[in-house]
Amino acid sequence: MKPDKSMSDKDTTKTTPNDEPLIAGHNYDGIEEYDNPMPGWWVWLFVASIVWTPIYILGVHQFGFINSYEDDLADKQAELAEWRTAYEDANPSLDVSDESIAAYVGVAEHVEAGSALFTKNCAMCHGPAAEGLIGPNLTDEYWIHGPANSNLFGVITNGVLEKGMTPWGSILSVEERSQLVAFIRSVAGSNPPGGKAPEGEIATITADAG
Repeated sequence: MKPDKSMSDKDTTKTTPNDEPLIAGHNYDGIEEYDNPMPGWWVWLFVASIVWTPIYILGVHQFGFINSYEDDLADKQAELAEWRTAYEDANPSLDVSDESIAAYVGVAEHVEAGSALFTKNCAMCHGPAAEGLIGPNLTDEYWIHGPANSNLFGVITNGVLEKGMTPWGSILSVEERSQLVAFIRSVAGSNPPGGKAPEGEIATITADAG
């Protein structure tokens, strides 16, 4: 006796071995559709989105109790402007020149600070006494990029990438870089043992190196 296939279309109580009910009449080319309802959380999320939509539209466009994108953007830009102002107030920019850097040269406090910075950041290339290792000797009268305060400051700030020197402008503050210049000035002519051979051109350094 052949099974009556039409029964699967009419009997709404027919189930699979896993007790999954078939949907009556949903049989297409031998493919039977089961009654698998959507998960409850998905249904409630869908309902909530329908309820929220008119509230959002009225809140943004009619009553204004929900910020628009433009409102949020304006608020964030104002907040960034406040942060920038606060940072600039706390970190005033300095007018860097030979004269402004010269104010650090010969000042014991700045020389000492520069010495600590040099030991931490520069000694591995220039030697603990600035006598020169990979980098040049900083105690002699020869300078590759010029002897002025602004020359030294510029090399510290921008580095010398082709020679492997790191740019320190984004790492050290203006004051810290000026203190490094003060330290380098303090060791000029110290003639430490094991000094590296001169590099660059000889140049006489004045008291303020201006």
